[in-house]
Amino acid sequence: MKHKSMILLLLAVVIVAATLRAPLTVIGPIISEIGDALSLNNTMLGGLTTIPLIMFGIVSPFVAKVSGKIGMSMTLFTGMLLLFAGLLIRIMPDITWLITGTVLVGAGIAIGNVILPSFVKWRFPAHIGLMTGVFAATMNLTAGIGGGLSVPLARFHDYGYQFALGFWIILSVAGILVWLPQLKYNPKLEVAHSGRKIYQSRLAIAIALMMGFQSMNFYSTVTWFPEILMHYGVSQETSGYMLMLNQFAQLPMTFLMPVIAMKMNNQRPLIITFTLLFLSGFTALQFNNIVLISIGMILTGLAGGAAFSLCMLFFSLRARTNEDAIKLSGFSQSVGYFVAAIGPVLMGYLNDITGTYTTSFMMFYIIAICMFIFGMIASKNEYV
Repeated sequence: MKHKSMILLLLAVVIVAATLRAPLTVIGPIISEIGDALSLNNTMLGGLTTIPLIMFGIVSPFVAKVSGKIGMSMTLFTGMLLLFAGLLIRIMPDITWLITGTVLVGAGIAIGNVILPSFVKWRFPAHIGLMTGVFAATMNLTAGIGGGLSVPLARFHDYGYQFALGFWIILSVAGILVWLPQLKYNPKLEVAHSGRKIYQSRLAIAIALMMGFQSMNFYSTVTWFPEILMHYGVSQETSGYMLMLNQFAQLPMTFLMPVIAMKMNNQRPLIITFTLLFLSGFTALQFNNIVLISIGMILTGLAGGAAFSLCMLFFSLRARTNEDAIKLSGFSQSVGYFVAAIGPVLMGYLNDITGTYTTSFMMFYIIAICMFIFGMIASKNEYV
C-alpha cells in the first residue's frame, strides 16, 4: 500500500471511529435541560439513550447481508449519511423530531459499529490488535470530549442543548468526506450459509452477552453518572468534566488491551483485572467525597476501556475469516445492544419510583458480575 493511501486509510478509520460515540455521550450532562425544555420525565429521558441501542439491535444483523450486496465500504458510507441526517434532524425543538433524529443516529452508528472491526481485519490483517486499539481508543476519546464539552457548548449559545447536540454535525461531515476515497476498495463479502447458524455457537452467545453488559454499563454510565454526581452535590459542569475524566481514563486500556490480548493464549487474566477495577471503582463512588469520586471515575474508566476493546477484538479474534468476523460482529452487537437497551431506561424508571439513585446504582455491580461471567467464556481460545 502506498504511503499516501495508508495515511488516507488511517485518517478515515480514525475520523469515522470518532463519530460513533460522541453523539450519544453528549446527552448525559445536559439530560435535565432536555427534559425541562421538552417536559420529559426520567423514564422518557432514559429512552433517549435506549432508542439508539434498540436501533443497534435491529440494524446490526442486516449489516452483513447489505455489505454482501453493495460492498463493505459503501455500507459504512451509507451509515455515515444516516448519522448525518439524524444529527441534523434531532436538533429541532420538538420531541417527534428529537426521536426521529435519534432513530437515524442509532441506525448510522450501528452500521459503523459492525463494519469497522471487520474492515480493520480486512485492511490490516497483520496488525489487528494495534488497529483495534487505535479505533477503540478514538471512540473513547471522542466519547469523553462529547461528555466534557456538553455543558459548555449548551451554555455557549442561545440555542442551549440544541447547539450542544448539533455541534457534532461537523465531525459527521468530516467522516463522510474522508471515507470517499475508500469507496474504491469495496469488497462484496459473500457471507457463507453453513449448516450451523451463528446463534448455535456457545462462544458467539457468550461474546454477544459480554458485549451486551459492557454496553449496558457504558450507556448507563454516560446517561446517569452526571445526574448521580449532581445528586451528591457536584455541580452540573463538574459532573460533565467527571464524565470526561471517566472516558479519558479508558484510553490507555482501550489501546493497550488488544495489543496485550493478541499475545495471550486466552484473555481470562484480563477479564479478572477489569472486573476488579469495576468493583473497586463503584465502591469508591459510594462516598460523598470529590477525591474518592475522581478515583472511582478513573477506575471504572480503566475497566470500561479494557472491556470495550476486548469485545471489539473478540469479533476478529474468534473468527477465522472476514466473512465470519462480520457475522459475529453483527450477531453480537444485535443481541448485545438489545440487552444494553434495558439499562438506561430501567435506571430512569427506578429513579422515578424510588426518588433516589441508590437502587439504580446497585445495578452497576450486577452488570460487572455479568460481564465477568460471560467474559470468562468468551476468552476461551476457540473459533465460532
